[in-house]
Amino acid sequence: MSRSTAPYSTPRVLRPIELLDLLELSGTTTAVAEALGLSQPTVSRRTSQLVRDLGLRASANPPKPVLRFGESSCLQHLRRACQAHRLEAGAWRLGSSPWQQSLLQPLQPWISVPGRFRHPEAWRSLVESHALDGAVVSGLDLQLALPEQPISGEHPVAWGNCVLVPISRSPLGLLAPPSAAESPERWSQVAVPAQPLAPGLASLVRQQQWQCLHAAGSIHEPSAWGAWLRQNDKPAVASPAWAERLHPHLPEWLWQPWPQAASEQLWLLLLRSVWDAHPVLHTLLTHLRSATACDADAE
Repeated sequence: MSRSTAPYSTPRVLRPIELLDLLELSGTTTAVAEALGLSQPTVSRRTSQLVRDLGLRASANPPKPVLRFGESSCLQHLRRACQAHRLEAGAWRLGSSPWQQSLLQPLQPWISVPGRFRHPEAWRSLVESHALDGAVVSGLDLQLALPEQPISGEHPVAWGNCVLVPISRSPLGLLAPPSAAESPERWSQVAVPAQPLAPGLASLVRQQQWQCLHAAGSIHEPSAWGAWLRQNDKPAVASPAWAERLHPHLPEWLWQPWPQAASEQLWLLLLRSVWDAHPVLHTLLTHLRSATACDADAE
C-alpha cells in the first residue's frame, strides 16, 4: 500500500476503523503498519483491543466469504460513518485484482488498496460491509458466479443489494518466455491465478484445450508472480496492464494477444444505496472508463 498526496485524511475518531478495514484488505499487520506509519506490534495490539471492544465474531467455517476479523452491528454503523465521510470529501476506496492496480492507483485519492485476486462473492462481502466503496470485478468470474443471470451488455445489472456497472473491455493475451512456441500446443500448461480466486480465467484456458497451472493463493504481488513464472517457465494469461507490471521482473518475456482475440469485460461492483446517494462514485466511473480504455487500446 502507498500513501497518496491528496488532502483527504481520516478523522482521528474513525482511525481505529480504518485500521480494521486495511487489515481486511491487505491481510497482514506488517502491510498495515507500513501504510499507516505504525509499528507492527502496535497494529497487532490495537487490533486485538478493537476485536474485544466491538465484540467481533468470525465464523470458523463460513458458508460463504465473510470478513476475516468478524462483524458486529456496531462495526457496521462505524464503517458507514467512515464511508460517508470519505465519499463526501471526494475520496473513495476501490478494490481490484493486481491486474488493474497500475490503472487504478492514480485514481485513489487516499491510501491505495493492495491488489488481490478474490472470488466475486468475496468482493461483494467487502462492499456490502462498507469496507470498500466499490470493486472492479471480472466478467469472466461473474459469468460463473451468476450462471442464471446474463452478465453482458452496456447496462447495469442488479445483484442482490448491489449493482454491477459496466466499465470497459480489456484484451487478454499470453505472456510467454523466449523459449515458448508462438502458441501453446493442445494440453500445454498455462499459468493462471488460484482456481477459487479467479475461476473465469481458468475456464477460458480450459476452453482452449490447455491445462491450468494454478499459482498459490498467496501470490499476488508482481515480484512474487515474476519469480513463480520464471521458476515454472510457462506462458501466463495476462492483460496488457498486467504484462507491463510484470515486465521489470520478466524483461525478456513477450506478450501477444490471445489467439481468438479474447477479452475480459470489467464491471464496477457497488452497493446500490451508496451508488444512489453519492454522486462522486459516478465521477469515479468516468475516470475508470477512461483509464481502462487506454489499456484496451494496447491490443
